[in-house]
Amino acid sequence: MQNENIALQAKVFLFHLNNSNDENGIRRDEEWKLRQVTETAKEEIERNYYPTVFTKVDRKIMEEFSNNVLMNLKLQPKIKVTDLFIDTQIGAEYLIAFSPSRLRR
Repeated sequence: MQNENIALQAKVFLFHLNNSNDENGIRRDEEWKLRQVTETAKEEIERNYYPTVFTKVDRKIMEEFSNNVLMNLKLQPKIKVTDLFIDTQIGAEYLIAFSPSRLRR
């Protein structure tokens, strides 16, 4: 049951990422970065980049959730993530996606 819940959460995260991609006019040559971060790092990314998409994830399932997101990203050709790798941070409680080329001004 928990695996199905993780898969569903990953699909919901990608749904929001896809919506943000469309709503903010992210071009095909722009990419998204994914990171596992703490609350402080999440706030810093939100302060520096727009748009961002994030979700809070239980630390016990963070790795499995992230792997599920990466697996599903391979099926999403509209969302460009050049390196299918997620940067991790010790004590991470959020998975956040942001476009490094979209700095806040």
